[in-house]
Order: sequence, then C-alpha cells, then structure tokens
Amino acid sequence: MQNFNIMNTSIILLSIVGLMAGMLSSSIGFGGGMLLLPIVTSVYGIEVAVPVCTIAQLLSNASRAVIGWKSIEWKKTLWFLLPSIPLTALGAYGFSIAPKNIMTIIVGFALILFAIQKLRGKLHFPQHPATMVVGGCVTGFINGMLSISGPLSSAVFLTLDLSPVSYIASEATAATVMHVVKIVVYGKLNLVNEHIIIAGLGIAVAMIVGNYLAMRFIKNVDKKKYQKVVASCMILLSLFLIISTMC
Repeated sequence: MQNFNIMNTSIILLSIVGLMAGMLSSSIGFGGGMLLLPIVTSVYGIEVAVPVCTIAQLLSNASRAVIGWKSIEWKKTLWFLLPSIPLTALGAYGFSIAPKNIMTIIVGFALILFAIQKLRGKLHFPQHPATMVVGGCVTGFINGMLSISGPLSSAVFLTLDLSPVSYIASEATAATVMHVVKIVVYGKLNLVNEHIIIAGLGIAVAMIVGNYLAMRFIKNVDKKKYQKVVASCMILLSLFLIISTMC
C-alpha cells in the first residue's frame, strides 16, 4: 500500500510539473525541459530521466508545431535543421562521455550574455541562411550531448523578429525533429524501453494541455514587448541552470 501511495504521489507531481512545463515552453519557447528534468531525475534518476523527458518534449513540441502550423517559417527552419540533425545524432552518441557540468555552465553564461545584448538592442544578426546554419550546428551538437535545446534554439529563432506564435511554432518544429533524432540514437544505445515510453507519454499529455492554454494567450501579445520578456526569462532560467548545476 505504501508503494502504491508513493507511485500515485509521483504521478500527480509529474502531471502538475508537466502542465507547468508545457505552459512555460509555449509562453516563451523554452524552459519546460529545465523545469522538468530536475523533478523527473528526483523520481527516476538521470539515466532514465533524460530519455523520459526527451519523449515528453518531443510530443509537446510537436503539439505546439501543430497548433501554430500556419505561422511556421518553413524556409528558415529547414536551414536550421540541415546541420542540426546530423550534429544532434553525433552529440547524442557522446552523451555518456561529455563533461556535462562544465559544458552546461558555459552554455548558461553564453545565453545570459546573448539575452543581455538582446535587451540592450545591440544584438543584430543578418537575415541570412548562414545565421540559421551556424545556429543549427551549435544547437544540434549541444542538444545531443546535454539534452539542452530549448534555450539555444530559442536564442537563434529570437533573432528572426517573428511574431510570438510564429516564433513558438517554428522553434517547436525544429525541436521536434531534433528530439526524434535523439530518441532514435537512445534506442540504438538501449536507453529506451516500454516503461520509459509510458512515463514520457504520461508527462506529454499534461504538457500538451499546458501548450494549448498558453498559446491561446500569446496570440495577441505585442511582438517587441514579447521579445523583451523572452530575453528576461532567458537570463533568469540560465542563472537557475548554472546554480542547479553547481550545487
């Protein structure tokens, strides 16, 4: 009976966190995984938590892409995916040997610098395929190794000056493809089984509900104000990422 109560408590906790993660990701384009991973790790352990969260985020991102389908910037998203697909696979194979703590802290500081420059209005990238290709290279490799994709891909898509829905849907489309690649690699490394799939599906249901609620809200938000909110949240969540990694 005690084990049954613990299991029920875990399911309720993960459902609530999944709902919050979905709402956060659909509001600003990232952060859901950063919220989800520590909680899922505390329940299952890191080796199980990473593939579980990857499955949940795959389905959550796919639902955001479907909701904002008509607003996706396909050409720019495809340029981003061109290098990120093979580099995500390469990074995923290095998952077990990567110096995760050091790299995560470096990524966190880089995102803070990016967001500060964005808030100051001094960050301008050319609207050119090369910008998306370079962004796809960096995001794909680090995503594969550290399972950190949202903040990095969001930083790239934030430079495109898109409407809130277009930004969320385009980034979610790219993230969906990268998560598919990771799941394939994790499967080949025997890191995925039916229990992990079921856990990921359960969390994904709560995240999809959160996605729907949040994306209804952002449709009428002013683009410039929205970008400042996203950059501010990027600073806060990057600080959280650095501190949680160091503790």
